[in-house]
Amino acid sequence: MEKTLFSTPELAEWLGVFHTTVRRWIERGRIKGIRVGRNYKIPADEVIRILEGHSIPLPDAVRKCWNRQQREGRHLTSRGDYRGSILQKLLVVEQINAPAFICRKAAILGANQAFAELVGYPQADLIGLRIGDLVDEGPEEGLIDFAKRRVETPEKGPEAYVTHLKVAGNGGKGIRVTADSLDDMEDIYILTVRELQPM
Repeated sequence: MEKTLFSTPELAEWLGVFHTTVRRWIERGRIKGIRVGRNYKIPADEVIRILEGHSIPLPDAVRKCWNRQQREGRHLTSRGDYRGSILQKLLVVEQINAPAFICRKAAILGANQAFAELVGYPQADLIGLRIGDLVDEGPEEGLIDFAKRRVETPEKGPEAYVTHLKVAGNGGKGIRVTADSLDDMEDIYILTVRELQPM
């Protein structure tokens, strides 16, 4: 499983500083981070930028992200891309009563407590996981493809994606997932679990 977010202790170890120093840098805006409870997670793009900026060789976990970016032809995000609206909009998921999560492409950006309990993970550990690690994406249209199509053409196709969980005590149970989007946030989707049933 490829990580897309890293902890402050991980980055601190690679930089040779205390994790409190990394926290302070995030809080002062020197580096980008996502607050998760009392901790922070740092996006892979930002970790790559920092390590390359200090001429530190990329650790294996970070190198996997870098290699994927190269294959996909992506470039690192600019310094101001992460701080404002996306972090504020991620809080939307906390207002949903049903199990729900927000994702970009196939990576989870945030989840509410109901979803964390459903899949048996702490909320902080869900950030950066691939959706395919938690639900069966099926042989045909994947969950993200469904979400994209549902948001772009809501009048076409089914209203919900039917699949089953792969994890926790609910592994194998069927779920119906509905999709929505965040305003002005391309390729970011809110997915909400509407039903849980044996399959």
